[in-house]
Amino acid sequence: MVLWSEREILFGFECDYTELDVDEEFDVNEERYALWDRDVCEAFVRSPIEPHEKYYREFEVAPTGQWCDLIVERSETGAQTLADWRWRSGMRTASDIGEKIWRVAMAVPFDAFGCKPQPHEAWHANLFRISRSGGERQYLALSPTFTEKPNFHVAEAFVKLRFVA
Repeated sequence: MVLWSEREILFGFECDYTELDVDEEFDVNEERYALWDRDVCEAFVRSPIEPHEKYYREFEVAPTGQWCDLIVERSETGAQTLADWRWRSGMRTASDIGEKIWRVAMAVPFDAFGCKPQPHEAWHANLFRISRSGGERQYLALSPTFTEKPNFHVAEAFVKLRFVA
């Protein structure tokens, strides 16, 4: 689910599971580096004012509510460089782990992008989930990247995210 208000964009995920790969000890007030190594939902978003198509913002939340946000910039050769790991979006998260389903939500203020969308404007984004089934990592994408090895950092696979009232 993706919703937006005048102040923020919201991403919501509902995920079935048979096993969870999460930290047992954590502080949701502290950013968790390498959150992508465990169960997580991610949103990659590129606003129209980014310097180029391979510059975007990454937001992650785990079933436990742990979070991570960063700016990613990829070179023309596809090599990844973090433009700013210390960047803070002001994102808020919420989470709930049920017996067979976990749910998470992220609310990201538009201030994090340096602009607000205009009605009917299109930004670019992709949504992802990493989970485990039978001990094997599973990679899911709204718009698949079709890479030989799992790789979500393929800006060319982003889809239009249109802001409709």
